[in-house]
Amino acid sequence: MRTQGIHVLIRTLPFAIAALLVAGCGRSEGPRVVSTPVTSVNAQTLTVGKTRSVGGYEATGTVKAVLNATLSSKVMGRVIDVFVREGDFVKKGQLLVSIDSRELEAATNVAAANYDASVVGVGSAQKALEIEHRTSKARIAQAESQVQQAQAGLAIAKSRLDLVLAGPRSQEVSQTHIAVTQAQSSLNLAKIELDRMTSLYEKGAVARREVDLAQNRFDLAKGQYEAAVQSESIAREGSRSQEIQGARDAVTQADAALKQAQSGLAQAKAAALQVSLRQKDVEVANAQVRQASAVFRSAKVSLSYGQVVAPFDGRVTQRSIDPGAMASPGVSLLTLEGGGLRLEAAVPESVLGSISLGSKAPIRVDALPAGSVMGQVVEIVPEGDAVSHSFVVKFSLGDLAGLRSGMFGRAMIPTGTTHQIFIPSSATWEREGLNYVFAINSDGIARLRIITVGDSMRDQVPVLSGLHGGDRIVVGDRSQVFDGCRIEGSER
Repeated sequence: MRTQGIHVLIRTLPFAIAALLVAGCGRSEGPRVVSTPVTSVNAQTLTVGKTRSVGGYEATGTVKAVLNATLSSKVMGRVIDVFVREGDFVKKGQLLVSIDSRELEAATNVAAANYDASVVGVGSAQKALEIEHRTSKARIAQAESQVQQAQAGLAIAKSRLDLVLAGPRSQEVSQTHIAVTQAQSSLNLAKIELDRMTSLYEKGAVARREVDLAQNRFDLAKGQYEAAVQSESIAREGSRSQEIQGARDAVTQADAALKQAQSGLAQAKAAALQVSLRQKDVEVANAQVRQASAVFRSAKVSLSYGQVVAPFDGRVTQRSIDPGAMASPGVSLLTLEGGGLRLEAAVPESVLGSISLGSKAPIRVDALPAGSVMGQVVEIVPEGDAVSHSFVVKFSLGDLAGLRSGMFGRAMIPTGTTHQIFIPSSATWEREGLNYVFAINSDGIARLRIITVGDSMRDQVPVLSGLHGGDRIVVGDRSQVFDGCRIEGSER
């Protein structure tokens, strides 16, 4: 443009000199206006007008990954090996970092041993419960049988005493014989019981007390048998004072035997309470098993902390530790990102009503030469910024070659239909941060005009200010056009 101004000055300089000479030599008749001829330039022109277009808001943001995780250790230990580096792609569950966990392994082994021991304890408690239950029922049955036998012996002794006091009769002789038979049967039963208890004691199945009780019952049955034989002899031979005294002593012994049998029954029933105690022992043992199992599972979980694995498919973005270093709980080891990339842009609350989940908008990432892509709104953060009154809107980007988290991006959010002036991109140029066009006035003279433009769309650029509908501008080749020239040419 500076060259064009010099050309204009050269063309008009002779005329200016001539006008000065005339003014100096002529009469003083007042000033005279000398018209300067205007240079004509042939150029193509365009009458601009407003075009209906979709308005929009350009939201800027940053490309971020859907999933981000900072991996750290839950236990303290020395790092044995790190199997990945920055940029490596990993699969979910892949081993990334191995930490020395020998102490945790030892604790796990101790917990496993305690669990096994508690299981054995449950078995022992259940076995003891079963034995106690069986022996308790047997003791009660035996004690009840002994009470019945003692009652029968007492009744026989009293009958014998009555017979002795009444003297022998044929019926009494017959009864005493029956009593002898019964006493013989009881003696045989007591002998069998004594032998059985003695055998069980030798095998360790019963206590010595059970053998003593069986011996006592045998002795009692033996005495009753001998008393029955004596009663029969008395019945046959007649009563004597010694016999009467013996019958009375037999009643006393039978009564004592009954009391002893009743006491044994009470003791057997009291011993049955041991079953409930054994049941409590089983419950305690089961609780110990559950506790040991929980400790064992906890130990195994703690042992797994020595192996840091990938929580999802993704890529390693940062490695903060090397083999030999000490890992501490909460201290970063690796940083992963995965789940794809999306643009997170800040949108003012005035524009928030123009978008919704699933709506689409063109997105451009400046670092990529591919131009704009169509993104879709996948999330609108419900809480906005109280200072800027803006909300974070997340757009899906799909698979774009070269896309990386941290890149700068723009999303054009449609806000409604507007009327806007568009001119060819070749009709304007930029100099020192300002955009210019040659606008043609009503006299056909080209004048420089500053305009404000938006982002170009293909070969068109929107004019935000500086032009109005109906204005004529120079388009196409403007190499010969300068400010102040007359434009002659065809309308585009």
